[in-house]
Amino acid sequence: MRLLPTLLAGMVLLVAILLLSNRSLQHDLNIVGLQRDTLTVQLQQREQLITALNQQMRQREQAELALREDLSTANQVMQNREKQRQRSLHENLQTRQWAGTGLPDDISRLHQRPAFSSASDYLRWLSTGQLMPDTDQQTRNK
Repeated sequence: MRLLPTLLAGMVLLVAILLLSNRSLQHDLNIVGLQRDTLTVQLQQREQLITALNQQMRQREQAELALREDLSTANQVMQNREKQRQRSLHENLQTRQWAGTGLPDDISRLHQRPAFSSASDYLRWLSTGQLMPDTDQQTRNK
């Protein structure tokens, strides 16, 4: 008879251990479920981000293609104008002579300026610059 109460006590102890283990496993299952949900949300966000980035990449590629086409068109226009200019120089003696003359000294100096390392250097250079000659004065290259 003593065996039955011992067996019963052992069974109760075993059931208690199983219940505690079950609670622990349920808790772990709940945590894993929350982690799965969090990871699912993060995955969806990343997929949306990838989709947006792919769309931006396609838009930039299209814009780059349009810019390349514009550049090509501009180059063609420039080449056509250069050919037209060369033709006019070869056809007309006056135009050829005019194109061969140098700019007046005052105009040439307008194209000369030192290299600047900052905006303040440029402003300083502007403020110390020489004044333009009076337009009533005769130029030296006339």
